[in-house]
Amino acid sequence: MAVLLPVERKTAKARVFLALVYCLLILGGITMVWPFLVMVTASLTGGYDYYRFAPFLRAVWDRNDRYMRYVASCYPRFPETVYPDAPKHWSSWIVVSRDPEATAFASRELAGLDDPATRVRWERMADDYAAFNRSYDIRNSVCSFDARDVAGFVRRTFEERVQERDPESFAQMSASQRRDAALALLNTEWPIRYSSFFGIRMLAQQRAPLHHPTWDYAANDPKMELYQSFKKWYRDTADTPMSRTVPYESRPLWEAYLRHQAGTNQVARGLLARFADPTCPQWETFVRNAYPRRLLRVRVTPELQTRYRAYVRETCKTPGAFTKLTGHEIRDFSEVDLLPYENSTLWRNFIPSVPLAQLDVLSAERSWDEFLLGKYRTLNAVNREYGWNLSRIEDARLPIREALAISFARHGTRDFIRGMVANYRMVGEYLFLRGRAFGNTVLLVLLSILASLTVNPLAAYALSRFRLRGTEKLLLFLLATMAFPAAVTAIPGFLLIRDLGLLNTFAALILPTLASGMSIFILKGFFDGLPRELYEAAEIDGAGELQIFVRITLPMTAPILAVNALTAFITAYNSWEWALLVCQEQRYWTLAVWMYQMSQQFGGQPWAVMAGFVLVSIPTAVVFIVCQKVILRGIVLPSMK
Repeated sequence: MAVLLPVERKTAKARVFLALVYCLLILGGITMVWPFLVMVTASLTGGYDYYRFAPFLRAVWDRNDRYMRYVASCYPRFPETVYPDAPKHWSSWIVVSRDPEATAFASRELAGLDDPATRVRWERMADDYAAFNRSYDIRNSVCSFDARDVAGFVRRTFEERVQERDPESFAQMSASQRRDAALALLNTEWPIRYSSFFGIRMLAQQRAPLHHPTWDYAANDPKMELYQSFKKWYRDTADTPMSRTVPYESRPLWEAYLRHQAGTNQVARGLLARFADPTCPQWETFVRNAYPRRLLRVRVTPELQTRYRAYVRETCKTPGAFTKLTGHEIRDFSEVDLLPYENSTLWRNFIPSVPLAQLDVLSAERSWDEFLLGKYRTLNAVNREYGWNLSRIEDARLPIREALAISFARHGTRDFIRGMVANYRMVGEYLFLRGRAFGNTVLLVLLSILASLTVNPLAAYALSRFRLRGTEKLLLFLLATMAFPAAVTAIPGFLLIRDLGLLNTFAALILPTLASGMSIFILKGFFDGLPRELYEAAEIDGAGELQIFVRITLPMTAPILAVNALTAFITAYNSWEWALLVCQEQRYWTLAVWMYQMSQQFGGQPWAVMAGFVLVSIPTAVVFIVCQKVILRGIVLPSMK
């Protein structure tokens, strides 16, 4: 019966009442849709714009925001050395993304693209930088890699190694067998054992202290060598002038050293000396004590050779100690040679005693200067082509700023679209390429629904139809099981499954879902309300109990059964705690368990986790949309009864 009669709806009070009802419904809809939009938008973001928690992705229509997002994909933190004129409080991308000034800053950076002459000059600079970057020493480069690319690269690399070892067997393997063989080879070569490629991190390699004076790459480190290949893959496959792998610049080390020595105020007044200026009094001290010695090369002379042997003799005392320290066997210290470069502690500790005139300082800046002079011959030609006005080539900077703008202009939209779907690409590989995960989920859901539509109706039918003694007590017992939290009931459930010997079996996932006290209680109440005359007529016609149950009772309770089936589907589909408790073997895990593992493993990438939540929520949303009429009938009919 309607709350308001048709005649009453024309009154002012009724219209106000209806308007308030509609406003409340709209508000309720917004409170449901808004979080979903935030989740979907977050699944399309990255480290730059995730923490806005906005319902819409601004970069879709804002070119300036797309540019800042692109820059953020190339640098884990805001590159102060690339943009020295940026606001000083831009310490992280979270701060930048929330600052309204970022839009104006990006607009200024892209303004040169609108001028044809400036754009041509920037393209020349960007292409030169790309050519220089590809020829630069990869071991003195840094990489702001996307963590979502690590697992795929490592898997492809070791699959190629498996193929090289046995091409015939590799050709006959399935995709999952190839992954397993590649993972087995990785665990053989690496000291750390991994259960999947997604457990591999390159953070320690990325954070290698390239700036430290005495640090150098460890010998025979397979993971570090793979990281070098990873950096090279990023650099070689980039189809834009800008790459995630860039040369490691030494100029910031020099500037930081001067600030520390002279003080920030003096540096601000113009006392910041030029990089690699031998006339600067601090330069020699900087090279000896603060500059990375792996970037120094010794000009060996007989005098230095003699001094080095004396230093080694004084440090090691005996040839045996030298052999034990370096791994190079000698019979006498006269066999020790001073090399221009050697990855050894003795060599690095000897460097501070070498005169500055006998040291060559390697750096990305110096290599860039040599590249420019090699291509344009003279400084005047460089100034003419680049629009600079330099008095010496040592003041030339790496044109990363121009490379970023040109790369964005050429493929900014394409890279933006790839960045939006990158989360879903990784999540899809993580969740759906897990062998049995998808099949386990489908089988568990189907069996749970089948059990819910079989065991619960049969139990409710028996309690309603035959008026058993103690029915009320039995119902109370069934409902009592629903009063305890899942964590409490999981303990005796686990002990029971263990005593039955069903741990790490699929039966451990199915058996607890066979019966539901709440479903039995609801179905019994609905069965009690059915006309008894139908059962009497069926008995007169000679129908058995099974026929009465199947042909009369079940068709009349279809909406209730649909709600029970939906509840069973949601419970089975979203259940991960119980599955993780009774099945430690990954071959029995469902998508929900893997989603939980992913949320723990990729906690530092919440945007990828959000993409996973969106994907796993799609089946539930589809079921609700398709079955909404049946669900409403199942909710309304019991109340009418």
